[in-house]
Amino acid sequence: MLKLPWIRIWLVTCALCSGISFEAHAQDNPAPDLSNDTLIDGLPETLLPWRDPNNPNVQLLDKGWNKYYLRKDMMGDNPKREPGPIDLQRYHVLPTKHAFPTYFGLPYAMTTEDLIAGEVDVALVGAPSSFNPSAGTGWAANYMRLIHNYDFAQTGHDMWFNNQYFDLLNIVDYGNANQHPSLMVQNFADQALVFKEILEGGAMPMVIGGEHGTQVASLLALYSHFGPKSFTVVHFDAHTDLAPPDGRLGMFTHGGAALRWAHEQGLINGDQIFHVGLRGAYESVERMNWMQDTKTNYYFMPRFERNGFEETAQELFEELKGRRIYISIDVDVMDPSVVPGTSNPETGGFTSLQMMKLLRGLMLQNEVIMVDWTEYSPLLDDRRRNTANTISRLQRHMFAAMAARKEGITDPNYVHPAMLKDNSAEN
Repeated sequence: MLKLPWIRIWLVTCALCSGISFEAHAQDNPAPDLSNDTLIDGLPETLLPWRDPNNPNVQLLDKGWNKYYLRKDMMGDNPKREPGPIDLQRYHVLPTKHAFPTYFGLPYAMTTEDLIAGEVDVALVGAPSSFNPSAGTGWAANYMRLIHNYDFAQTGHDMWFNNQYFDLLNIVDYGNANQHPSLMVQNFADQALVFKEILEGGAMPMVIGGEHGTQVASLLALYSHFGPKSFTVVHFDAHTDLAPPDGRLGMFTHGGAALRWAHEQGLINGDQIFHVGLRGAYESVERMNWMQDTKTNYYFMPRFERNGFEETAQELFEELKGRRIYISIDVDVMDPSVVPGTSNPETGGFTSLQMMKLLRGLMLQNEVIMVDWTEYSPLLDDRRRNTANTISRLQRHMFAAMAARKEGITDPNYVHPAMLKDNSAEN
């Protein structure tokens, strides 16, 4: 079991109590060996310090605390069937507003066996977490199944790639993870198990949160499946989400501290973290120093503004070339004019067109092992539900890029020639 850095905590406490200025210089820590860990409910014990009975900071839970996490036997409790995705739509041509509400009207999968049998490429899964002072993120997972656009189920064509991505990829709706109304970190662990099922089925999870605590669950699943220090995190966010230990509200970690916590535990090196779109109004010199000490990569919005979006995007693609990546998207990375329905809006963000460029470039160039979308609040969205529509369109664009990569296209700047041709001279 990984132990807390008690000496560091003692030194910081003494410094604070005495009024002495104290600054710890962060550095990369050795990776824990998860291979010999005891599994606690399916995850290595090192990843779950809140379940360590010898840790004095563990929350005591009464009998029945795990009621929200008890699973049905999806094969045994239902009529017998062969494994594989189930198409819940009755008609061949079906507007999504008339369709049974799955993501994009897609088939539904319940188990890892369904994913394997269906040779699924992407599994969309909801993580309706709402541990956030701003209300509404818990509704996002289901609301994204009810997009207010005149779309058609299981149908899509992309104008950058000239492909019909749902014909080229096997994509399913994998339902939702549950949430206990009071137990934040326990929810992370249960969500991680659902995401891990998808990874074990050979599919890429695309998670619809939820507040950014979803990132903790994503990291738990990925480290459990791939191992520590085995991938790079590309974190699209207006905010660093690098809360120090004294800013974690008494929790081991939360949505505003996931990457820093992972670094403290030796699960990731600083140079495996890329922050993109930073401009938040409540960061600090301490967090800047931490990023510099750990050699964390960061792309602040002033860099895009001063050097130009296109040049800076190319620098990002070049730095990430050849890396296996997990993409975590807090929708507040975009400007509030684009995504009004977010928990912590910050002016000066990306346009939707710029976001399309960044996401498709990474989906083309890199091996992407997971994507999560967080901090969408339907309760804060405008009447047209523009935030939901923007997220949905960006997801479609990522599918199209993923389909193009499957066909061998890896240039992050690729656009289908037909989309750039001017026919005016020929007509």
